[in-house]
Amino acid sequence: MTIKRRLFRSNILMIILPIVMTAILFSVLRFALVMTGVDEFAHAANERDLLDLDLRGNRSHMWVLLSLVLLGIIFATNYALTRRITRSIEVPIDALVSGVREIRDGNLTYRIDYQKGDEFDAVCADFNEMASRLLEMVHARQRDEQNRKELIAGISHDLRTPLTSIKAYIEGLQTGIATTPEMQAQYLATIQRKTEDIEYIISQLFLFSKMDIGEFPLHLETVDLGDELGKLVTGLADEYRGRGLAISLEKNAHGALVSIDPVQFRNVVQNVLDNCVKYCGREDARAELSCCADQDRVWITIRDNGPGVPNEMLPQLFDVFYRGDMSRHNPSQGSGLGLAISSKIIERLQGSITAENAAEGGLCITISLPLARGGVR
Repeated sequence: MTIKRRLFRSNILMIILPIVMTAILFSVLRFALVMTGVDEFAHAANERDLLDLDLRGNRSHMWVLLSLVLLGIIFATNYALTRRITRSIEVPIDALVSGVREIRDGNLTYRIDYQKGDEFDAVCADFNEMASRLLEMVHARQRDEQNRKELIAGISHDLRTPLTSIKAYIEGLQTGIATTPEMQAQYLATIQRKTEDIEYIISQLFLFSKMDIGEFPLHLETVDLGDELGKLVTGLADEYRGRGLAISLEKNAHGALVSIDPVQFRNVVQNVLDNCVKYCGREDARAELSCCADQDRVWITIRDNGPGVPNEMLPQLFDVFYRGDMSRHNPSQGSGLGLAISSKIIERLQGSITAENAAEGGLCITISLPLARGGVR
C-alpha cells in the first residue's frame, strides 16, 4: 500500500474511530447507570430530555467526563495511527541511510532489499541502480588506469627497439664498420626504415589519444558502402599481395547507404588487414571480406585463415597494445594500437566491432554500422 493511501485512511480513521468509540462508551455508561438503579437518568435518557439531570447536578459532571474520555480517545487514536505511518516512513529512510553509509565507506556491492509496494520502492531501486553504475564506473576507471599503464609500457617497448637499432647503425657508420658504399647505403636505409617505424608509432599514438578524448574530428559523408568497399579492396589487393596476403571480396551489398568518414573507414579496414598480415603465419595467407545489410544495419566481415586466438582473449583484441597469445605474438611488428584505433573509429560512427574464431578456422572481425536515412536504395 502506498504511503499516500495510508495517510488518507489514517485521516479517515482519526475522524471515525473517536466518534464510534465515544458512541460505544456512551451506550455502556447508559447501560451501567440503568443497571445501578439511577432511574432518573434512565427516565431522562428514555425521554430524550437530558435537561432534567440539571435538577440533580449530574449534567455538568457527565459532559466533563464525556469530554475527557473523548479527548483521550482522540489522542490515543491519533498516536497509534501516527506511529504506524511514521514507522512506515522511518524503515525505508533508515535503509537508505544505511545504504548511503555503505557506499560512502566503499562498499559498492551493497544493495537495499526493500519491496513494500510504496513510493520508496522506486527510490530504493534508483539507489541500487546508482550503486551499480558507480561500481561500473570504478571498474571502468581501473581498466582505463591499467590500459594507460600498458600504453606507457608498450610505447616504451616499441620505441626502444627501433631506437636501439638506429643507435647501433649510427655507431657503425661513425666507427667505420660500414667500410663500403654499399654497406653505408644499407645502414642508412635501415636507419630510415626504423625512423619511419618510430614516426608511424607516434602518429598512431597521437591518433588514438585524440580519439580517446573525443577531439578527433570526423568528416562524415553518406556513401554507398558496397561501392566504397569494392573500390577499397580493388585498390589494396596488389599492395597486400606483395606483403603475402591475398584479399578478396566474396559478397557485397550494393546500395547500402551509411554515414562514414571514408578516410577513417579505410584506416579501419587496413588496420584489420595489417593484423592479418602480421599474424596469419602461413605462405597462403588470405583474408576474405563480405558485406550484407538488413533493414537497419550493414555488416562487414573480414575473415583470415590464421591460427585464431583463445576464446577468453577475444574481447582483449581491441585493448591498447594487446597482441594476443604466443601463437599470434610478434612484438617486432606494429604498434599494438591498430585494432584499438579501429574500435574507437567505429564507436564514433555509432557502430560496433567484434572478433570471434571462425568455425572453419581463422579469426573473423565483424563491423556493424547503422544505415543512414534512406536505408538501402
